[in-house]
Amino acid sequence: KKNPPPRFVKSQIINEIANHSIKLLELEKAGQINSSEFLAKSFPADAIQTIDKAIATAFDLFNTEEL
Repeated sequence: KKNPPPRFVKSQIINEIANHSIKLLELEKAGQINSSEFLAKSFPADAIQTIDKAIATAFDLFNTEEL
């Protein structure tokens, strides 16, 4: 099997986070969740940077070590 390029993995993660956030906003706007629930279920503001760093580290480790 081939591994996808890091930018593909990152773009899929970003899309899922964005879709999750949009769904939460729609639920809050519809009154199905309150602001506390919205905040509890939301990704942190720096989630993308944290995930990006983890992906880069994972690829570095994979390419330098036998797993």
